[in-house]
Amino acid sequence: MKRLILTYNQSCNLNCKFCYIDFHHKKIEDKTISIVEQAIQLGFDIITFGGGDSFSKRDFREACKIAHQNHLFTHVDTNTLSINESDFKFIEENIDLLGVSIDAIGDYYNLFRDSHRLFQKLNHTLQQLEKYNIEIKVNTILTAQNINSIPDIFEYISTFKNIKRWSIYQFSPLSSAKKFEDIYKISDSDFEQTLKFVNTSNTDLIIEKNRYANRVDGYIFCDEEGNLYTNNINGKYLPLGSIFNEEDIKNVFSKNILINPKIKKRYT
Repeated sequence: MKRLILTYNQSCNLNCKFCYIDFHHKKIEDKTISIVEQAIQLGFDIITFGGGDSFSKRDFREACKIAHQNHLFTHVDTNTLSINESDFKFIEENIDLLGVSIDAIGDYYNLFRDSHRLFQKLNHTLQQLEKYNIEIKVNTILTAQNINSIPDIFEYISTFKNIKRWSIYQFSPLSSAKKFEDIYKISDSDFEQTLKFVNTSNTDLIIEKNRYANRVDGYIFCDEEGNLYTNNINGKYLPLGSIFNEEDIKNVFSKNILINPKIKKRYT
């Protein structure tokens, strides 16, 4: 089982200080479609479109169609800002799992992500998606700043029948996020204590509690130019070559030590 995480590193339509992606804002050649075609040739089973909001990228929708038509399990993460009314049917037909970000509820979410009316757009999108056969997972970054929002998020997402999975991630002091570590860092004990209630909650949700230390190794990323990289416990990104270079691919994906076993069968 091979999973490729395609991360848009050029830009994002939000500017969240706790985000671990260091957007470079340089002019580039977006090779998203070629990367998906390469992933198909290399026998990948799962592709995740993440990073800067996928729906804001020019070639994303076509690349997503190609991935789905060629039987890759297609997972897309989004903050929902760039989802249009015409995208709801597109999502139903081409995306196996839609991940949406929810780190707080109401106006506090807008403040947390420094975006006017973001929660209102998110809420409208989720309400519309209930009309379609779409499986949704919620992504929550748990930090010292939204530690009290977890019960409210749980109550909110429990009202949607098509939200099947809740992935809660401990703040990751990677790359650009390290500059704000003092503000957002949450200890392992506080992370576990905050999430204790989910162990006894009466719910059919699949709830994933993702500690930073358990996620830092074995995730292979590819940016929209085809550059492969991973990260380490010290908060640095490590280059691994190019998805278009056969030797680099062989070195990266033939060594199980580089692939986190927890993600191999995550969505199967």
